[in-house]
Amino acid sequence: MEPLYSTRPGEEEGVPGRSPAMQALQALLRRVAQSDRPVLIFGPTGAGKEVIAQQLHRLSAPGKPFIDLNCGAIPEQLLESELFGHARGAFTGAVGERMGHLQMAGAGTLFLDEIGELPLALQPKLLRVLETGQYRPLGSSESRHFRGRVVAATHRDLKRLVAEERFREDLYYRLSVFELELPGLNERREDIPDLIEHFCRQQRRPLHFDAAALELLCQRDWPGNVRELRNSIDRIGTLAPSPLVDRETLEQLLAPPSPASALAVELAEALLGLEGPDKLAAVETLLIEHALNRCNGNKSAAAQLLGVNRKVIERRVRLRQDLRLTVERYLAEGRKLIDGADFRGALGPLQKGLEVAERVYEGKDLWRLQFELHRLLGVSFRSIEGWLSITSLASYRDAQALAARQGQAQEMASVSFGLWTTLLMGLELAEARATAQQMLQQAQVAGGEALRIEAHLAMANTLFWLGDFEESLACLARGRLLEDDQACWPSNQGLDLVGLARTFEGLAAFELGLFSQARQALARLQSRAEQAVDNPFNRAVALQGAAWLAAVLGERDALGHLARELELLSARHEFSFYRGVGMILRGYHQGISGEHEAGEQAIAEGYQQHVLRNGGLLFHGFQAWKRGEVLLLGGRAEACLELVDVALDLAQDHQERAYLCELMLLRGRALLALGDDREAEATLRVALSTALTLGVVPARLHAAVELARLLERSERGTQVQSILVRALRGLDPQLDYPPASTVRSWLARLSS
Repeated sequence: MEPLYSTRPGEEEGVPGRSPAMQALQALLRRVAQSDRPVLIFGPTGAGKEVIAQQLHRLSAPGKPFIDLNCGAIPEQLLESELFGHARGAFTGAVGERMGHLQMAGAGTLFLDEIGELPLALQPKLLRVLETGQYRPLGSSESRHFRGRVVAATHRDLKRLVAEERFREDLYYRLSVFELELPGLNERREDIPDLIEHFCRQQRRPLHFDAAALELLCQRDWPGNVRELRNSIDRIGTLAPSPLVDRETLEQLLAPPSPASALAVELAEALLGLEGPDKLAAVETLLIEHALNRCNGNKSAAAQLLGVNRKVIERRVRLRQDLRLTVERYLAEGRKLIDGADFRGALGPLQKGLEVAERVYEGKDLWRLQFELHRLLGVSFRSIEGWLSITSLASYRDAQALAARQGQAQEMASVSFGLWTTLLMGLELAEARATAQQMLQQAQVAGGEALRIEAHLAMANTLFWLGDFEESLACLARGRLLEDDQACWPSNQGLDLVGLARTFEGLAAFELGLFSQARQALARLQSRAEQAVDNPFNRAVALQGAAWLAAVLGERDALGHLARELELLSARHEFSFYRGVGMILRGYHQGISGEHEAGEQAIAEGYQQHVLRNGGLLFHGFQAWKRGEVLLLGGRAEACLELVDVALDLAQDHQERAYLCELMLLRGRALLALGDDREAEATLRVALSTALTLGVVPARLHAAVELARLLERSERGTQVQSILVRALRGLDPQLDYPPASTVRSWLARLSS
């Protein structure tokens, strides 16, 4: 867009205006320029808010970038990428890294126009930038710093949006450290002559107004503010027959003023704010509905009120009914395809359903159909494009916004599961836990078995990755998710929630030393995979859980079979993420079976090309643990150590403790292989202490055995017994796990 106030070379840059309001604004602007804190600019449309932002930038950060972003002009699903940038492979079509506006602004100014249009889902992320100066591009694990200044502008009443819960209160106060209010042109009429002179100088040929014409321009209402005045001068400059314009010529060139022009502009702006892409159809529907309400449903009277034939009303009402039936048909078709795991096929009918729904303005309960269409699109895009799919997230947020506007707690809660998965898989564990807690509260308020199950599963899953295995298992029990499969388990998330519950029951039980329970979970998952032959996606979920458990339990034969089946099934049905998990587990099986190089390559390729590219950053610790073991078995201790150190840094940065002890133990083993006994001992002691703190039994026993061997080899056998006793303290004397029997035998030998 052309700048509202442009200048010629050598002309002073600024906003023309001698009015007290503009003089006060300019004085405040100069003081605010001395700070680098955020600024919020208020003012009506066309008043020149961007010009004020540019002037502030020139005063405070001359020579540095000025980057502008209109929050209302970019689709929501693209806005996050525009603002934060994205890494290669962050989503389908992201073939390279893209620099976001935050990075482009650098130490300069980022101007966010129409900040009131910023989607609610993006507001916490902008708040984090303002609070910490840090952000993370989509699909990237690397945090970046923003050292510039944020200037925001809006013509909307943000305080009212805050009261309506459409704008975050904390973000409002972060943005409004300094507030600059730009008055409309009708509030500073004394500036009109200066503005006219300014715009006349910008014309390609000389342009002047005589006294009468100038008086007419100054008396005229300008509901479009400075932008309307500038456009009028540009039009006159082109069409005027001579450089000097008199009143008679001006009246011919200007549109005749209307006493209701301001009201007409206000009404038109309100109508343009109606939902849906077809504003004309929305206005027509709105008028017909209002006329029918005024006439108590009498179509003849409503037609007379509108000045049309009764058949026009009947035709419009019948069309809306037909359109609604079409929307319902598309929704049913899409849901059926999702139930059969044909997520790509479901996109067509779901998107067509939304297109038709947009032609029905505010139909009774139509929002529920639109809600479900958006939600199922979120499920489909997540399954096709990966856990961090921008289009999936946008669809979930569209559904959430619909439910929020209707005040429907149950629908809002059902969308929270999809948003939670995105946070979890992106290793945003603190936010994932907060979202899971909110889901539990929503389930308690809204009721319903489906919400209860989803909320408890989300919390148990999150707690597992945070390393709280005991509470994770307890949460599954509180939600009655350890009982026999319930008929009421929901299937509307596009995921086999039963399979997920069994997976994390087994994984948590393993870490707590409840090996029998972990093996039972493995058996139930194998059985579930055999039963899910009609739904390949549910079968993939069950196979993933079973192969994962087989890997940690050391069930080598089962692991090889399950991993291969998972990989082949997922490749056949284009489940890229699960194909990657299958490759990781198949590679681990190859590695422990002697094929070290091929196994390590399979793990690396599965994680990088399939899991990570589909948003599975959450799996970094597990794959590093298993890949590191294979590297160590292949005699590549140095590569193992390098891999584990990176994984430990990432785990600690994100508070991810699910495999923290295993990674520490592996680091100690790599150091032993490299001959660094001193550092290895320190690492193994930390691994043992951490395992005791987190209640992790397998790593605790393995660390004790490795540490005892090291101490005995270095002729410090007197310390061995205390280490072994410490490792067994509080455990079942009959614990069925190989290192436990090793420790017991060792203690018996020392005692004798």
